[in-house]
Parts: sequence; C-alpha cells; structure tokens
Amino acid sequence: MKKLLNLSLMILTIFILSIVSNRAQVVSENSVKVEAVSGGLSVVGTNSKGTQAGPYFGGIIAMGAGQGVTLFAESGYGWTNYDAVDKLRLVQIPVVVGAAYNFGKLMNSELVQTYAGISAGVLNSLPQLDGNTVSTAGYKQKSTNFTMEGILGVNFQINPSFSINIRGKYSHGFKKDGDPGLDNREKNTISFGGGISYAFSLPY
Repeated sequence: MKKLLNLSLMILTIFILSIVSNRAQVVSENSVKVEAVSGGLSVVGTNSKGTQAGPYFGGIIAMGAGQGVTLFAESGYGWTNYDAVDKLRLVQIPVVVGAAYNFGKLMNSELVQTYAGISAGVLNSLPQLDGNTVSTAGYKQKSTNFTMEGILGVNFQINPSFSINIRGKYSHGFKKDGDPGLDNREKNTISFGGGISYAFSLPY
C-alpha cells in the first residue's frame, strides 16, 4: 500500500507540474485519439499464489488538453488463470479515467514520446469456470472495487494520425472492508503490452 501511495504521489506531482510547463503531448491540443490495446496480465502480491498470466484487450479514447497533458478514458477485458482448477479464470473489466504527461520535449523528439500517467475508476472482477460466472448458494461471485493505476509508456508517432504505443501498467484494486468474498480482497495486477492509435482534430 505504501509503495502504491508513493507511486501515485509521484505521478500526481508530474501531472501538477505539467500544468505550468509548455511541452508537447501524446495527443495534440484539440485533437482526439482512439486506440486499441492488448497485452499480458498478471496478478502480483496479495492473492497471487497459484495464478497464471493471461491476456488483456482494451480500448482508449483520449483528448489533448494542452500543456503536455492528455486526458483519457479506458476500458477492457482480461483474465488470469488458476493452477489448481482447469478452465478457472478471474476476469477483470476495468473502467477508468485519468491523465498522462508527455516527456517528448525533454528528449528533444517529436517522434518518440515517453509518458507517465495515473488513472482511477472501478474494477469489475468475475471468477469464471468454463465461461460461466461462479455461483455460491445461488449468488454470483463477482465484485466491483475502486481501483487506481500507474502507467509508464513510449509512444512512437508514425505520422500525424497514426502512432504505436508500448506501455506497462500497475493496478491496485482496493478491498471493501466488511464485505465478504471478492469484495474484501486486494487485487494487484501488472500488465505489459501495446497498441495502435488513430488521432483526428476536433472541428473547432
């Protein structure tokens, strides 16, 4: 928890500094970017024993806010597997909003843009066996928890419209004290992957 808070504070500091800095951003000001992403997903830390990595697929919509800042929303679908039971997986569906800051100008490059970001939202978790949500005593074992994410990545600008993105992400799903089952579990995951995006200017 302490490491997560330190990471969040560091990225938040970068975000605040970006408001008073004049840098390029991953998405140009008054432009919108849509991106398809995929990668690997792995549970770490608490509750990670006996789990295997799985895939993640998602979509991002982002807008350039100026001053080096990109605002974005992301959702996706991914899962990790369990060693002990064949075809048992923990499905994760995040829905988050956040901000990223681009360090491209610090590298003196318009083509290679390193960035850091932070996001927050909800994480929906569903244990599934053979594609069906696991039920106990007639109740589906699923949860919705508050989550925070830290992101580091590199964006390669192919041309003004298209770019390729490589990123790593750490997510922490907070437990709900007093609630039973999955709601009362921390969910720490890391993912690494990339995506391809298309950007277009707003009509004003």
